[in-house]
Amino acid sequence: MDVNVAYKTVLYACAKNKSQGYVSPEDFNTVLMPLAQNSYLDYLLGEYQKYLPQRPIAVVEFGQNERVRDSISPLIYNTILPINSTTGIALRPSDYEYVDNMWGVYGLYNIRFVQQDRLDSFVHSSIDPVVQNPVYLIRHEGFQFFPERPYGENQAKMSYVRNPPSIVWGETRDSNNRPVWNPATSQNPIWSDSDMMQIIVRALQLVGINLQFGMVVQYANEIKTQGQ
Repeated sequence: MDVNVAYKTVLYACAKNKSQGYVSPEDFNTVLMPLAQNSYLDYLLGEYQKYLPQRPIAVVEFGQNERVRDSISPLIYNTILPINSTTGIALRPSDYEYVDNMWGVYGLYNIRFVQQDRLDSFVHSSIDPVVQNPVYLIRHEGFQFFPERPYGENQAKMSYVRNPPSIVWGETRDSNNRPVWNPATSQNPIWSDSDMMQIIVRALQLVGINLQFGMVVQYANEIKTQGQ
């Protein structure tokens, strides 16, 4: 689905449901799409607000099954993290959202995540020493590794979920000063069509329109059929 179909679907849904509001291209680009994308990504990663007591597992959670991972796959990137050999800290990538996995720089062995309250037992373990099996802690500065040079290297390899790139409906103005879609200045979604429908559902909720997924699919198909 390109951004034009997404924007026209939002406008069409507003008109069909007698919404009094008009969603301008600016509102679509700078408010609705960023909020709706982030809401959907939060849902896929696992909304901790929905954890049950004594059971910190969300209804939907990243890594839970292949379908969820498939939805997030356009946002999964690999990178090499330079590690400060004195502090053992590596900075996060600027577009970082969530760790997928961490390995030694050659990708042969995992580097395990550890919670702060369990760090001491890992660092001082004689059975499972961190020299042979490094761990990392998440801090506000970034990732802190134990030992400071995991597997003797000043680097680590990380697979991570990045922030979604912007969805932009670019425009030019016609002779009547009305906005007309300009593909050259637009940025299409990276999501699959079905995931984009879920994002549109969330965008419409922000303007007070609560629709089921199936209805949004119907509207999008009508837009495509009409060639708008």
